[in-house]
Amino acid sequence: MPGTFVTGFEPFGNWPINSSWQAVVALAAMRPNIATACLPVDHAAAADAVRSLIAHHRPSVLLLTGLAPGAGFRIETVARPGPLVPWAGRTRCARWPITEALTAVRKHGLPIRRSADAGRYVCDTTFWAALGSSVPEVGFLHVPPPAPQWPPRRLARALDAVLSVADGAARGA
Repeated sequence: MPGTFVTGFEPFGNWPINSSWQAVVALAAMRPNIATACLPVDHAAAADAVRSLIAHHRPSVLLLTGLAPGAGFRIETVARPGPLVPWAGRTRCARWPITEALTAVRKHGLPIRRSADAGRYVCDTTFWAALGSSVPEVGFLHVPPPAPQWPPRRLARALDAVLSVADGAARGA
């Protein structure tokens, strides 16, 4: 079973195409050894899907991606439980080499910033669910929405850069 798993989301709202899933598909063409999944945009279904994927595949590296408006990428540092968990204010922190990921993406000339707000939507819920697992490396990267300047292959370069630092950490490099 693959050690690396990457997810994106299906289209939602006014987005007929979800750039996160497009990026994951393009990344899979670059890295055929990874496993991928497109998650539903529903709090309970997405959280259940990610838990099931983790239980079945037992990855050592899990990168979740989602679409967020903005001009660049955001690597998330904190997850909130969303509406599925009754205690508000409780957070979980990313298990990812954040600083190294920022540097790796910037080396490709792509804009990225650290974020402590995964959106308080399904992205947050899914990130929270994944961080409740025993997967050693769990991260979340928001990608920009579909636009001519963001073709899937360019988005995938950022995912690849973010994954490269976690791959090294998982191997003990």
